[in-house]
Amino acid sequence: MKRVIAVLLVTIVACACPSKATKTGGGSGSGTAGSGSAVTPPAGGCDGARAKVEQLYRAEAQAKEPKRVEEAVADNTAMVLAECAKDPAKGAACIASAPTLADLEANCMPKLDDEGTEGDALKH
Repeated sequence: MKRVIAVLLVTIVACACPSKATKTGGGSGSGTAGSGSAVTPPAGGCDGARAKVEQLYRAEAQAKEPKRVEEAVADNTAMVLAECAKDPAKGAACIASAPTLADLEANCMPKLDDEGTEGDALKH
């Protein structure tokens, strides 16, 4: 339930306040996956990246939340695609370059504070 609330909160905040602190795997020079080379976004931009996002979250949900796999996959996929929609070219390229769910969340999503809000993003 906390994850659903966090997803809703992130979506509301993301729609209301564009984040300048969002990281992508494409060029911060921070040594993240994909930072040294250009990654071609999947055909169809964010919608083209949907299958990969669903696959990564499905594996996590089957291991951690087997009773609510479909709900968890749908909620988390919606959250990632909402963030991707802010800058489809960069978002889709970041998703394409993320080999794991941890990389996707670390490099393609805004950082959340303890309350589930984009704390760092709102301070800038």
